[in-house]
Amino acid sequence: MKISRDDPFDLNLCIRGLGVLTTYMHSDIYEYIYYFTFKKVMKSYAKDFKDAWEQYLDEDEFFEKIEDPFVQNALKTQFKLMEFKLELIRRFGFTETEDLEDADIIIQAQRFKPYVLIYKKAKSYKKLKLYYERTLEGIIACLYSYATAITVQRYKIPLVFKRQFNSADQSWSRLLNTDDNNVELLKQVISGLKEDLVQLRSVLKK
Repeated sequence: MKISRDDPFDLNLCIRGLGVLTTYMHSDIYEYIYYFTFKKVMKSYAKDFKDAWEQYLDEDEFFEKIEDPFVQNALKTQFKLMEFKLELIRRFGFTETEDLEDADIIIQAQRFKPYVLIYKKAKSYKKLKLYYERTLEGIIACLYSYATAITVQRYKIPLVFKRQFNSADQSWSRLLNTDDNNVELLKQVISGLKEDLVQLRSVLKK
C-alpha cells in the first residue's frame, strides 16, 4: 500500500496515522531528554546510560530534577505531545498498541513526516541542541499540515496555507477551521509547542 496526497480524505485513518506519528514524536523527544542529560549534567554516568532504550528511564521525576534548560524544554514538549495523543485516543477510541502493529496505519503515519530521525547517541551535546531545534520546528510544521488537511478535507495542502504558516506575523492559524474540534485541538498543541520553540531559541542565544 502506498500513500498519495491525492488519496480520498478519510478522517479516521488520518487521525489514527497521526496518533502513531505522535507516538514516534514524543519517543524522539524522550531521546533528546535522555542524551542531553547524560552528555552533560550526568556525564560521569554516560558509560552506564549510553542507550536511551536499553537503559530506559520511565521516571519523569528523575528528569524533572535535571538542571539543564534543554532537558526542561524537551520535557514540556514531550508532555504536550503525550497529552495530545491521549486526547486523540479518548475521542476516537483507537488502541495505540494495535495501531503501532498495523502496517496500513503505520503507512498512514508517513503522510506528513516532519523530519528525519537522527542517531543521537553519536552526536555531541552542542550538535544535539541544534538538531533538537530543527526537530521541534518539524513537529510543529507537521501538526499544522494535519490541521490544514482536516480543514480542507483533503491531503494536498493548498499553497495559501503554507504561505500563511510561514508568515512573519502571528496569524498562522487564521485560515484553519477552528469550529472543528479536532482542528482546534491541533491549534492548541501547536500554540503550546510554538511557545516551547520561542523559549528554546532564547536559551540558544545565550
